[in-house]
Amino acid sequence: MDLEEKKLNGEIVYSGKLLEVHKDEILCPNGNKAYREYIEKIPAAAVIAKVDGKFIFEKQFRYPFHDVLIEIPAGKCDKDEDPINTAKRELEEETGFLAKNIKFLGKCLPSVAYTSEVIHLYYASDLEKTHTHLDENEFVEVFYLTEEEVIEKIKKGEISDAKTVQAFALYLLNKESL
Repeated sequence: MDLEEKKLNGEIVYSGKLLEVHKDEILCPNGNKAYREYIEKIPAAAVIAKVDGKFIFEKQFRYPFHDVLIEIPAGKCDKDEDPINTAKRELEEETGFLAKNIKFLGKCLPSVAYTSEVIHLYYASDLEKTHTHLDENEFVEVFYLTEEEVIEKIKKGEISDAKTVQAFALYLLNKESL
């Protein structure tokens, strides 16, 4: 069965610094016309890293949820920036650790129904302590968790951020080869 939907025409409803909102008229596989609204988002990268046997995490207030969430370091890619460089840059900017070794774990597609967002996930090791370079209005609290503590916080729902949970799961599946 052909499941592909074909774009007939479209418009950008909103364009901002971080994202664009699109509204496209499409042709469905059954021949009907319909509309799809979606968010076109700048790619991002995230990195799970260990230092002295513990994983580096951040607490950060996330405005859409009006709550402080536990996450791994992450950020949007600059124009034409390779996601691996984004991961390295964000790790150092937010935690003050420079990764000498970094490996691709996979991609996270956090909300496939309404956004094109892709987060490239990495594992960093062989870290060197430098210093943080937070943006002017960026506030994070860096802390460390053991593997067992991470698993417990995920089970309890204290860590629920999609990229963080997926990166940790990919780490667990691949840790013998990392």
